[in-house]
Amino acid sequence: MSDAEKLTQLRLAVEVARRELIEAEAELADRRADIEAFEFEYEATVGVHLIHLERIDAELNDYLDRIKMRRNEKIFGTSYRSVEDQYQKTWHSPPTTPPPKKKVAVSENTKAQIKKLYRQLARRYHPDLAADDAERAYRTEMMTAVNDAYAARSFAELLALAKELVGHDQPAATDKEETAVNMVQALEEELIRCQRRLRQIELNRQSLYTHPLVELSTEVKFGKQKGRDILAEMAEEIERQIARKTVERDMIKSQFDDLTNS
Repeated sequence: MSDAEKLTQLRLAVEVARRELIEAEAELADRRADIEAFEFEYEATVGVHLIHLERIDAELNDYLDRIKMRRNEKIFGTSYRSVEDQYQKTWHSPPTTPPPKKKVAVSENTKAQIKKLYRQLARRYHPDLAADDAERAYRTEMMTAVNDAYAARSFAELLALAKELVGHDQPAATDKEETAVNMVQALEEELIRCQRRLRQIELNRQSLYTHPLVELSTEVKFGKQKGRDILAEMAEEIERQIARKTVERDMIKSQFDDLTNS
């Protein structure tokens, strides 16, 4: 096989690998965005009730601790603190629950526009299409911004990035002439790099299947096909727990009030 034929084959292989890489990157971003969208739905439907339940639990435990403290004070005096209480106070602080993530809901039409624009930007400005290191550095920086905007579902940011990228003067490619051998070597190295990155993306995609909400999201999808709203069912069950815990908390509070006033 002549050098020219080998170069032609390698160029074709690298072009195919780059297209596959860009598509894989986009699919990975889509998968991550889907998980984040479901997480937002979960937090809005179920998470808020879990926070309420945790707060009721904390209040209940606080009243139990205060009842225990008052009883110990009546028996041993006001300055008494059990070893357990001192240890808990010194080494343990009440858990704090972060507020649910706030994300801007977007319409299906806007989602489609965002995905289309993202893929256009990825195909045109992906780092793997760079001619040299300087251009690769620029493309990497801008592609990071594109990915961040896509993850945030920000159509306005993607449009701004598109305008900025269109007006950018690409770094000039090197004028140094390469021999056929060097060109073959460079293409082979690029092909290996693309293949390695594709394997890494596949591992990243596989790791997403272990995300704690992926299994639940699958159950929710199947539930919708059968006419069930599993997230709503979960929220209703938590609300029932909240009702029971609220009654229990009020009873303990009443005991505490009686102990305080006696």
